[in-house]
Amino acid sequence: MMLNYSDLPPLGAVRVFAVAAHYGNFKRAAAALGVTPTAVSAQIKSLEAHLGCTLFERHAQSVALNVAGQQFAESCEAVFARLDRAVHDVRQTANRASITVGVGALIGSQWLSRRLFSFWQRFPDTGLHLQYSPGGVEFSDGQADMMLAWGDGRWPGLLSEPLLRFDTAPVISPGLMAGKPRPQRPIDLMGFPLLHWKDQFDWLEWFAAMGVETGGRLPGVVIDDASVLLRAVVSGQGVSLGLLPLIEAEVQSGQLIRPFETAFTPSRSYHLVYPPDAMEQPQLQAFRDWIMTEAGEDQVQS
Repeated sequence: MMLNYSDLPPLGAVRVFAVAAHYGNFKRAAAALGVTPTAVSAQIKSLEAHLGCTLFERHAQSVALNVAGQQFAESCEAVFARLDRAVHDVRQTANRASITVGVGALIGSQWLSRRLFSFWQRFPDTGLHLQYSPGGVEFSDGQADMMLAWGDGRWPGLLSEPLLRFDTAPVISPGLMAGKPRPQRPIDLMGFPLLHWKDQFDWLEWFAAMGVETGGRLPGVVIDDASVLLRAVVSGQGVSLGLLPLIEAEVQSGQLIRPFETAFTPSRSYHLVYPPDAMEQPQLQAFRDWIMTEAGEDQVQS
């Protein structure tokens, strides 16, 4: 069936109607579109004139879709959903030679950055953009294709694969230890300011493994960014659990001290996280295979 383009209503008016139908309110629709309520009303009247019927029942203080409006709104929603998908696909195709990976500063600088030449050798025609992402796992803004994220592997609506599991141990700066007795038992760390990464989970897990009762809650400061956390520990702001392979330089140089030699393997680890449709793109599949191989070799060596 061939479309009669000359009989189609203006797309701008249809878009305004779809937003107004979604909100059920001209004023809220105007705010969402960045126009005035009068402009919204005028666009909808123009659309109604084109269709030859009303779409809203208008009352003194409100509007509501009538039967024709409800039917048209459902059709518009389906059309705009397909259009949104088409725009997404076109953008992905246009950018198929470049991929964006969200990564925290510490894992990015201490692990991933040392392997970038290997990626370039394998995929010289694929652009790789490392996006600084210290916070949570988020793909709704469409900026990142994949992320390296610390957690338990459960991110609703997303796929994740275990990537790197690192041992941890408490670390503290010599400056914070000055004039104080060296901790002899895990419970002694309660006498120092505790610094937490993202939440209290890792410290709670460590204390539980060491047989220290905490009551499920600890004092201290929570810092989302692992790099900021490391700088805070080095500057003597508190004691934290360090991911040992990522803080090796600070320990070797004496900037940080491990009060206990025993390492602990936490239940959480780094994962490669991505939307369910990511593997449909050959470049993302290739990056996934490459980084999994790199991580596997690193874990074997360590």
